[in-house]
Amino acid sequence: MTTDLPTGTVTFLFTDLEGSSRLWEEHPEAMQVALARHDEIVRGSIERHGGHVVKMRGDGAHAAFATADRAIVAAIAAQQALEHEQWGATGPLQVRVGVHTGAATLREADYFGPAVNRAARLMDVAHGGQIVCSQATADLVRDGLPEGVRLVDLGEHRLRDLSRAERIFGVSAPALRAEFGPLRSLDAFPGNLPLQVSSFIGRDVEIEETVAALGEARVVTLTGVGGVGKTRLALQVAAEALPQFAEGAWLVELAAVRDPAGVVDAVLAVFGVTERSGQTRTEALVEFLGTKRLLLVVDNCEHVLDPVAELVDAIIRSCPGAAILATSREGLAIVGERILAVPSLGTPAVDAGLGVIAGSDAVQLFVDRAHAADSTFALNAENAGAVVQVCRRLDGVPLAIELASARVSMMSPAELAAALDQRFEVLAGGRRGAVKRQQTLRATIDWSYDLLDEAHQRLLARLAVFAGGWTREAAEAVCAGDPIGTRAIFALLGDLVARSLVVADRGQPDTRYRLSETIREYAEERLAEHHETKSLRDRHARWYIEYVKRCRELLWGPDQIISGKRILADGDNVLAAFGHAVDSGDLDLATAFIDHAVEPAQVGFALRLPVAPVLAMPGIESHRSYPVVLMAAASEARAAGEADRSDELGAAALAAEAAQTTPPPYSSDLTYMAHTLAGGNWMTRGEWSKGAAASLEGVAYSREAGLGAYTPVEMGGAAMMLCLGGRPADAVPIATEGLALARATGMPTAIAMNLVALALALTRETPERARALLQEAFELNANLDYEHFTELAQMTIAAASLADWPLTARLARRSIRHLHWINDRIQLAGILNIAARALCDTDPDAAATIQGTVRTLASAIPSSAETPSTPSGSMFIDFRRETTRHLTQHLGAERLRELRDHGTTMDTDHAVAYTLAHLDQYLAHTGH
Repeated sequence: MTTDLPTGTVTFLFTDLEGSSRLWEEHPEAMQVALARHDEIVRGSIERHGGHVVKMRGDGAHAAFATADRAIVAAIAAQQALEHEQWGATGPLQVRVGVHTGAATLREADYFGPAVNRAARLMDVAHGGQIVCSQATADLVRDGLPEGVRLVDLGEHRLRDLSRAERIFGVSAPALRAEFGPLRSLDAFPGNLPLQVSSFIGRDVEIEETVAALGEARVVTLTGVGGVGKTRLALQVAAEALPQFAEGAWLVELAAVRDPAGVVDAVLAVFGVTERSGQTRTEALVEFLGTKRLLLVVDNCEHVLDPVAELVDAIIRSCPGAAILATSREGLAIVGERILAVPSLGTPAVDAGLGVIAGSDAVQLFVDRAHAADSTFALNAENAGAVVQVCRRLDGVPLAIELASARVSMMSPAELAAALDQRFEVLAGGRRGAVKRQQTLRATIDWSYDLLDEAHQRLLARLAVFAGGWTREAAEAVCAGDPIGTRAIFALLGDLVARSLVVADRGQPDTRYRLSETIREYAEERLAEHHETKSLRDRHARWYIEYVKRCRELLWGPDQIISGKRILADGDNVLAAFGHAVDSGDLDLATAFIDHAVEPAQVGFALRLPVAPVLAMPGIESHRSYPVVLMAAASEARAAGEADRSDELGAAALAAEAAQTTPPPYSSDLTYMAHTLAGGNWMTRGEWSKGAAASLEGVAYSREAGLGAYTPVEMGGAAMMLCLGGRPADAVPIATEGLALARATGMPTAIAMNLVALALALTRETPERARALLQEAFELNANLDYEHFTELAQMTIAAASLADWPLTARLARRSIRHLHWINDRIQLAGILNIAARALCDTDPDAAATIQGTVRTLASAIPSSAETPSTPSGSMFIDFRRETTRHLTQHLGAERLRELRDHGTTMDTDHAVAYTLAHLDQYLAHTGH
């Protein structure tokens, strides 16, 4: 059988029986018979179409095919046979199938390599009854599909291996189910888990244990020596555990945090949360998390253990849906904590067979990273023993193995093993095996560092000044200087990447580089030895203030989205530079950061610099930039929903500016900002007409002051508020002019804002034009990978005004998630009303229940004089009344009242979850 298995480029097919655990519990005897028939069908379909069953795995199969077309046909045949089988007590068995084509290594009747794992990950995201395949497989079979079979492009998705996104295709065939819900990829959940540039090797037992621990304890801490792989394991566990957390998994990196008080700030920054007046930062975070069901991955805690433990304890006590997965060299020592020690990777015996050696986690890691350094490298009978010696000599510590394997382009595994033996025997005083793991890693890093020349060593040390990564441009600006020339830095960086001392993330928009925390600590020590720490931090801070200035200028033109992403990518560096300015008492630099701090318009990813530390700096009230700091505080209050305080601070900022006798040293126009804040604060209160009036005042001022790029933004906001306030006719000329001006500037957010406002204003008079405008806005945002909660809500309203209920449901689903996330209860109440209207014809019970939830939500929001009936204005009243008319006809007044009363018993989290579930059902039923 082994000799028949395909080699080289192979197509892998993985299957899995969905819901098998429940079926075994409910029908244990029937499942024995059903599973035997399932195995017979799946195996038979694979073998009849030229495939080879590598192994039956649990309730599924792992198969290999020499050609992709045979794999697809076998998958279809299996699903068709499963569909037509009479299953008895268990009911129909729902099997999901994933197919991927790639290179793999065959040893002792089993396959190894990323392609195998990729196929399994593809299967994981599918639903029972569904067949999905990768782009690689789709490209091979597209022109030779059987009659009636087609590929459905399901878009790009991030899989749980956290590597590059994969374009996934659904396989549609006769007699098979055609409609499925959204794929269960990482994209189906909110969160910020980063892509990884290298594959995750092994750790199956540790992943299973940690995921299980998260199901039993709300605080789990992974401990172990530096370089043992705690962070990478935590990220993989978070990806695996995602289905347990409706609000996703969120990474908080504490490596760059040096001030204990900065721990809470780091967590707040991840969610874009600011505290209200009278709140502590911890109280603001606890209020935001509330009953959200999410996983917080808190990485590198060991240097700030006490504040981390205090914060985690507060979260666990007050936020029942939150779980914490921490990494640290020691536990947090809080009640209820589960500590799991992360071991080194397992290593085989030196005299083990080639198959056993190849299956070892440590050896697989070595081979994978060695192949990345030298594409000709492969494990074979001649070098396997030496590779084992290297892995054992390095005690299975992953970082040490990665550093060593990067040398295979310069020396053979045997030479590498000999060099390590000599070094480690010296450390152990001549006694082999006596080196502790901490010494093992330190010695490996020392060895790698000693092999560098002076320029490489100095650059590595200087790179420690960066927080969260850097670009080539930043490295050249900050790290150049004797003995390193600016032009030499790029080549030196490439060498450090090749030696696994620096990691290159080749993503968009720029390639970024970073150090692992262990290497960064080592480099920081070397930097201090050269007495360059302060000078490098000064240079770093001044580089980033200039960088932020340049990026901000681009935010008011066609490149605003990519510029915003660049600022966000360097958020840790900007925060570190700002912190250095505050800590060193540099008022000019600290206020410059506040002046140029921007909030890129992508929900959940805003970069906000805390204003309070600057207001507390000695001399701030007499500083020439005091007015702009006050205005920043007003903006912070606006973001926190404190409209009255925002108005007060804005007025104080204008008064402070008026008292100045010389031109201000800052770039912000405070009068324009005051108009913008006034419009936003009226909107917070639900007073759309006053908000529109304030925005129109901002339009007039921006024209008078020559702030041309700002004008279409204010016009779009004014037009939208007029529509929401029931004055669409007044909005048409404003949005029309705003759209023309926005197109002239090329600023995509202004274009989208005015497109949506004009579409909404025209829905009754010229619906076809409104539909075209809305579609343009939708496509513009999709093409730019740009999403803002306000525009999502506005597009939802426009789609509902056009009675396009499938589009309304799609947009409402996304909008509700965002609005719930940021706790914008005013807009959330309005969009829930629209969701009820979208569902009332097909799911009247759900629509009536949702109406009840809105009643409870609205009662918690203070009503205004202008809109006493609802916090969201007359347009939402119209939708609610229309929905009520339909529901009364469908259900009758008594049943409608019962369902609404049931809805009033739900809190906001329950209401949102209920609405999203019914929107998902509607979209699956309509094929959207």
